[in-house]
Amino acid sequence: MAVGMHAVASGQLGVCFEHGDVASTLERVPARPVEIQALSEERSLAAAGILQERGMQTRPMGRYGRMLQCKEARSDEVKLSDRPNTGDIPQHPLRRLLFQFMPILQVIQTLDRHMLRLDIIAGVTVGIMAIPQSMSYASIAGLPYEYGLYSACVPPLVYAFLGQSRQLAVGPVAMVSLLVEAGLANVLTEEECPESFMNGALIEGVHQSELCRGEYAKLAIMTAALVGVLQIAARVLRLQFLVSFLGHPVTSGFTSAAAIIIGFSQLKYILGYKLAKSEYFVVTLGNLFANIGDTNYVTLVLGVAWVVFFILCKRLARRGGKFAMVGPLAPLVGCIIGSLLILACAPLRERFGVSYVGDIPSGPFPVSIHHWDFHYLPRLLPTALSACLIGYMESIAIGKNLAAKHDYEIDAGQELFSLGLANLVGAAFSCYPVTGSFSRSAVSNATGAKTQLAGLTTAIVMLCTMLFLTPLFYYMPNFVLAAIVISSVMPLVAYEEAIKLWRIKKQDFILWVTAFMGTLLFGVLFGIAIAVALSLIIVISESVRPQITILWRIPGTAIYRPIKQENNGTFVPNVFIARIGSSMYFANASFIKDVLMAYVADLEEVNRTEYVVLEMTPVVSVDSTAVHVLQDVVNAFRTRGVHIAFAMVGNRVEKTIRKAKLDEFIGEQWFFPTVNEAVLFCLRHQQAKREAGVDPDAKADASCPEVPLKPVRPGDEIGFSNDLHHACTAIFVNLVTDAPEVAFRIMAVLGKHLLTVRRAHIEAMDEDHAVGVAVTSAVAPVGAKHTYFVRSTRHPGK
Repeated sequence: MAVGMHAVASGQLGVCFEHGDVASTLERVPARPVEIQALSEERSLAAAGILQERGMQTRPMGRYGRMLQCKEARSDEVKLSDRPNTGDIPQHPLRRLLFQFMPILQVIQTLDRHMLRLDIIAGVTVGIMAIPQSMSYASIAGLPYEYGLYSACVPPLVYAFLGQSRQLAVGPVAMVSLLVEAGLANVLTEEECPESFMNGALIEGVHQSELCRGEYAKLAIMTAALVGVLQIAARVLRLQFLVSFLGHPVTSGFTSAAAIIIGFSQLKYILGYKLAKSEYFVVTLGNLFANIGDTNYVTLVLGVAWVVFFILCKRLARRGGKFAMVGPLAPLVGCIIGSLLILACAPLRERFGVSYVGDIPSGPFPVSIHHWDFHYLPRLLPTALSACLIGYMESIAIGKNLAAKHDYEIDAGQELFSLGLANLVGAAFSCYPVTGSFSRSAVSNATGAKTQLAGLTTAIVMLCTMLFLTPLFYYMPNFVLAAIVISSVMPLVAYEEAIKLWRIKKQDFILWVTAFMGTLLFGVLFGIAIAVALSLIIVISESVRPQITILWRIPGTAIYRPIKQENNGTFVPNVFIARIGSSMYFANASFIKDVLMAYVADLEEVNRTEYVVLEMTPVVSVDSTAVHVLQDVVNAFRTRGVHIAFAMVGNRVEKTIRKAKLDEFIGEQWFFPTVNEAVLFCLRHQQAKREAGVDPDAKADASCPEVPLKPVRPGDEIGFSNDLHHACTAIFVNLVTDAPEVAFRIMAVLGKHLLTVRRAHIEAMDEDHAVGVAVTSAVAPVGAKHTYFVRSTRHPGK
């Protein structure tokens, strides 16, 4: 779920769990035997059917292909709809569908007076906070203040009925507002906005949002409609997973840069002089210093004072308790004090030129569906795509964080649909694009919101504000609204995240800086393009160059581990073992082939390879290109006298291999359920070749000499591993010939080195227990395998 925004959501909303001393509690529980029980066959089959159906839902293309292949559904197939009814959701299909798409219906059934009171308090608080915020964000988008009020009323109303998050506050946000302003700036043609053109050319430094407000507002409204359509279409096509491709470093870098651009765009109201709008930080910075002499010092002092006031209120609110409401109410208090100051002190308006809001139209949101003009669509598509992507990322990150805090789940697809419909319906009533708000959602959660009725209450508060309270905003100072925006976006500048990425992984830090600088230097739209491109490059790079892990054997065992994970392993002579780290498809198949060939070539002098064992556990699928490459790999190795064995091949991969008849080409005898069995077969095959006098350098083929089931027994070996047990070091001792009292001698050596044996296991190794063979004989034990789990007495742990 939008991973990239999760850190920001966690920072503003708080962590989603409480730490408990679980480990110490478990340690106090007395050790008792635990019986492994089996679920009944009927319930096991039902659970398997439900999980398979859920798996098909996560793969829509596979699900549709399955539907086309099956002419009629199996009567015994268990579907998600066949789950036992809990009593909350009705059994009738139409009512169940209605409850699914309108989660508020389920919530109403559990609503009580206490929950209703908390929802009303939270909704009113968020509504009070949303009044000045929505006006400020409308200014960022280049729209008149009233459009912010409209957008804080209609979409929350729609989301309250369709959304699953019970604390999410939907409405105008700074990031989407900036995207709208950056994308719609100077989009109107000369016929649509003649005031912005001279001699057929656009006048430099002029903004159409100021000269042609009506036409510009139509663009913003149409953008909201397009965002809604895109989000609904993405839900229908199940494309909500696409936001997962945006990596956290690039998203954090983009968000931080966009927050700085938003903050600097509001400095003109703090400094008291006109500053040309620009999405380019460098241009804004240049204009800022070019006109620094025009600073209105009265406005500057007041603006800085209000910024400091809001910051201090937020810090005070973090203490909780009786100070919890200080932060949410600070914007309203700041607006009231600022308005009274401008109203009471006429010299501030007339002599010192402190700007204020002025007239805001009263009345409900006007219907705007008749203003939809579809010939704008090609010009609006880039802006709509950006707002759709960033808006959904913000909303799903906040929603999932809040859901985790309150122990309920939300469906990413339903959230996408509800946001889309909120934008689409909002566009019919003069709203511009909206999404979930970090700050208002945090306030909703902090004030105790329990259901979606809190959002419904917020919408009612906004409607009452538009009907009765807009005349009170006449003397509201612009520097107050600017201070609200600046204090709101400051937490989004994640410089601490950059420092953390530098410590964790330098590559991610470079990605963060690239997205950050790209957005600052080239604008937010280009910054989004950089963020998406970088994320796709990361995904493609990781997919095209999968990890090829080299495995070796832990001495004294049949366990094969990565060489980077176990430093006490040994290679099997003439056998190279590797694990392919991802599915194989057209983009990475050739890379896998080249890496395997290079590894074998590098080992020519040290450990000449006669057999290659490929562990295929991570390979969940192969395409036709990968099948051809596998055939080429087998051919290439066979020409060098090297056989390939495949271990732990999954069902899907096995089906594809059989359909391509690759198993006939390779030979079914070269497929094994475990790596150890593959290695044992290779050793027997090698011995059979040598006994048959086959030249090791001769070209290999699928056929092979008859491989007898000879015992393969390890020699005298000692090995250990720290990864096989969570608290102990495992020590393995293989003895070809066991000796009396050898276990006591081993334990004495361990005790001499201050190691305590927590558990020991000794297994006799006779001809019946030789590795890889089972023969009936009555031979006295000739060897033994000792396994000891030990801990150090000098320090806790292994």
